[in-house]
Amino acid sequence: MVRAGVFPSSPLRHHHAFSTRTLHLFHDLFCRCPRLSIQPFIKSLCDVQGLPFKPYLMQQFSSAYDAYLEVKSRIRKLVAQTLGRDSPTWRILHACPCCQNELVEDDPLEIRMMVAMDGNDSLKRVERRKDAADDSLAEVAGSGVVERTDPRQAGGDYFLSRVSVDEWAEENWKNVPVSVPQDSFRDWVWKTGRCEEKWHNASDTNTGKSWAKFDENGIFLLICRHGLVLSLSDMVKSGEKAKYSLAAMYHFLEAERQHRVSNGEEAPPKGKLCFSYDIGCTNSKTVHRSPLASLARYMGYLPAVGTMHGYAHERACQLNFLLLYQSGAGLEDGETSEQYFSKSNSLASATRHASVFHRRQMITEYAYHTDNFETYGNLSKFLRNHYNQALEILGTAPSLRIRMHEAGIRDARVIFQWMKEEAAYLQNLSREPPSETLQMEYYGKLVALKECQAVLKDARHAWLSYRPGEHDQTLALERAQRHAQENERKILADVHALEMKLDVRVRWTEGSKQWEEAGSLVTGAKYRRALDKLEGLLVSRIFELSSFAPFTYYYYPLADVFTGYKMRKHLASALKKRSKSIQSAIIEYNTIANKMKPKRRQVDWEEVVEYAFLSEFDILRDTREDIRERPWAVPANRVIITQFFKVIGAEDELSRVHQEIRRLITYMQREKDELITREQELIPTNPMLALQVRNFRRERGRFHEVHKKRLLSITKLPGFDWSTNSKYFFPGTPLEKSNYTNLVAEALTADRGVEEDSNNTDNDDDEEEDEELVNRIDAFLSVATDVLEA
Repeated sequence: MVRAGVFPSSPLRHHHAFSTRTLHLFHDLFCRCPRLSIQPFIKSLCDVQGLPFKPYLMQQFSSAYDAYLEVKSRIRKLVAQTLGRDSPTWRILHACPCCQNELVEDDPLEIRMMVAMDGNDSLKRVERRKDAADDSLAEVAGSGVVERTDPRQAGGDYFLSRVSVDEWAEENWKNVPVSVPQDSFRDWVWKTGRCEEKWHNASDTNTGKSWAKFDENGIFLLICRHGLVLSLSDMVKSGEKAKYSLAAMYHFLEAERQHRVSNGEEAPPKGKLCFSYDIGCTNSKTVHRSPLASLARYMGYLPAVGTMHGYAHERACQLNFLLLYQSGAGLEDGETSEQYFSKSNSLASATRHASVFHRRQMITEYAYHTDNFETYGNLSKFLRNHYNQALEILGTAPSLRIRMHEAGIRDARVIFQWMKEEAAYLQNLSREPPSETLQMEYYGKLVALKECQAVLKDARHAWLSYRPGEHDQTLALERAQRHAQENERKILADVHALEMKLDVRVRWTEGSKQWEEAGSLVTGAKYRRALDKLEGLLVSRIFELSSFAPFTYYYYPLADVFTGYKMRKHLASALKKRSKSIQSAIIEYNTIANKMKPKRRQVDWEEVVEYAFLSEFDILRDTREDIRERPWAVPANRVIITQFFKVIGAEDELSRVHQEIRRLITYMQREKDELITREQELIPTNPMLALQVRNFRRERGRFHEVHKKRLLSITKLPGFDWSTNSKYFFPGTPLEKSNYTNLVAEALTADRGVEEDSNNTDNDDDEEEDEELVNRIDAFLSVATDVLEA
């Protein structure tokens, strides 16, 4: 009940109430700063009113706030219903104007849309147990758990239900035939890769764990590359199991498929749909052996690993899944989920001890507010920053061509051939050849036999040289001799068996050619184990220290921050102080490398730290063949390869951003006209609903002028080609059928008579336009008007 602009704290007897403005203020403050809970807000109100704080006010405010949010939720549903946006899948199919507002004029892209997904365990919720029970709590029979009885549901169309997630538990589809793609190299990576050993969330021993005191152990997020949330799901009493990623993918892919079918599009969509995941390699294997395989294949599923997480994956895995090498991925880093979690983690203090309903309520309100008031408002900033970065990288193309010429690279196809050679080399190193394995085992048995015979000789000598009269050691000497004889017989039996397998006619002896070759193989195996140990230690420490550069990464995600001089020195200093085990591993590696024939190059601390960030460990695995002089293994050439793929990515990024600019412009125009039309239709029959449609239009339209200024400022960027790219700054034709087809086409305009806030110094809004940009905008508007009139 709402009377006189207040919300009562109880439904029947109204002794206390809170004004709508107060509730609205708390709502906006909480969404902007999730650390703010009800208690400090109520205490602040008491201080303002000059009253002592009373704890019961928190409960009363919470009740009124629940009613306020319920009213807001119902208003949103009414507005969505009147706009035809109330289907369960409408939001997930239209969440992002840049990704999903398809136009007739769209240029075909290799990757039509890029999304990221990941799990996060910050938003846990403590499960209430018996010892905390009181009269208002109901015990779940036989479980010892007590929770407040609350039939209310929260989450809206953001959260997937627990039932729909549990349907994708592995025990429900164990007998599904595996669908292996026709890619031998990827299949080999799946079979031989060790990424699961490095990632705790890919390990069965960890995904099966559940902290007893928590019910929800976190959330699993599916998000587009611009940061707009597509779906959320609770991770219940478990770690990051495969069912969460499969459920999120199915919900999105099936919604897209049904939407295409309803539009009469039966053919598979053009372009791939890229899912970036920190364990994308392992997850892709799971997808292809699950019931999702056929749908994923139809919708163009492309697995990928983000830039930051990719450094911890094996080199062969990177060649398959790292976004840097994915054609059409542009400059996308695939770490959008991590950026979202860096902000949403502030919710943890408020959700940790909340009820099931209130936890979801807070997460949903935060997600809605962030999508509509922050991420949507920053879409044009995202596009301009990526456009600027692509132009800067393309500006390095002339110097790259010079370096390629100096390196003897006359054709770009040479680089792709190098990548194939590296993949073949890594594939050959996946395991020792069977013959070499038997030779090493035979060599090891001969060494053990030699040592055993030396022990037996000493035991016999000790027994024969025993003098009576001394301390009686007869039994001990006989026992030692007997044990040595038994060991010799066992080892001899193994030697005989291996000689049969290897067809050895004359037993190898120390100093023989076969002995030396087998010894080199054994040393090589130890060499690789030393590398594995060093790599594992460094990768673990890198992620422990990754918090050193959160600002640099989240605001400049595509910069090579990990190989920068200052950052590398900073991390090297921390590693040197905290990781004695790494220094020991380096000593062990150098010792074994010195025994190799030919000797392998020694590494020092600085070099090893750089290898960790350049993912070059696998390049050092040159036991059976020395590849250090191969073109693709030369450090200078590897820098050229990386820069080459960045330049290619910059070209792809410009194509994608051009498409997204036109989609955003069209969306702003279409959204405005559609809402105005619907509002005018409702005024005669339902003025109250018309008012809510108007409020929604203002909510969505508050950023449009900012978007226009930012998008137009792109034309001032150095390297922008106006004659070729001006067409992307005009509205396009929506591909999707609409109830409002007779919309008036408008050019992208910005009101030049609006007063600007002189105190605002944000460079991103380009508030102080110089004369040149103003003239260019005027010229653009003139051309746009002429075109539309024609």
